[in-house]
Amino acid sequence: MSTPTTALDPAIARMQQRWKDSGIPDLYEGANGPVSRERARNVRCVFYPKPALPAGSMSWRSIAGPAGPMAVQIVRPVQGESLGTLVYFHGGGWVLGDLDSHEAHAIRLANRSQVTVLHVDYRLGPEHLFPAAPLDACAALDWAVAHADELGGAGKPFAVGGDSAGGNLAAVTALHARDRGIALAAQLLIYPATDLRGMRQSVVGQMYFGPGAETGALDPRASPLLAASHQGLAPAILGVGHHDFLYADNLAYRQAL
Repeated sequence: MSTPTTALDPAIARMQQRWKDSGIPDLYEGANGPVSRERARNVRCVFYPKPALPAGSMSWRSIAGPAGPMAVQIVRPVQGESLGTLVYFHGGGWVLGDLDSHEAHAIRLANRSQVTVLHVDYRLGPEHLFPAAPLDACAALDWAVAHADELGGAGKPFAVGGDSAGGNLAAVTALHARDRGIALAAQLLIYPATDLRGMRQSVVGQMYFGPGAETGALDPRASPLLAASHQGLAPAILGVGHHDFLYADNLAYRQAL
């Protein structure tokens, strides 16, 4: 990875220092899912509370998932008719995050892209190990396509998107869509994790894969960079900052695409 040539954004640097000074541990320290999620909620409240954004209609429902009902949030643009549907997956290392933590993402995307966002509450580790999350993600896309008239409208464009771990699931879901003949207008990959081989021994890797980390990370449903082919995938919008630890990962996936 090349050394960043610009300084970290001052607001982010200040937030990092405040977090360090607070003594709050790393989010994944202790490898305990419920503790990590509670810690993440506290960190959000203290350091970056959810903004109040103008929102169109929002509704919550359950859809059929591979292991039972799966919660989703449907966010519509604040003005005008929806131009399509975006199936969105939140970040959080496959351990953290929920519909509330990333609600602002869904609202921004709905308003600025003029689409209906299906925000998916997929299963998290370590309670639900890989491949639970990608199975949920692909099932959510399949459901959305079958119920397009209830979302952005039948016959209108479809896209998938997500940030970090959610970007990973969006990339995996784009592969699923290609292989199933589902036409996607785009895949929105916000600093996605695309090659998980390097995190097999990490705390996050152990919480996501459990004892199957060594082989699980080789599965394209975990590491979309390792797919046999990247031909025929939806056009990608890939965004990553130079200071992001996934920067090199993202450049490699850009090259693969």
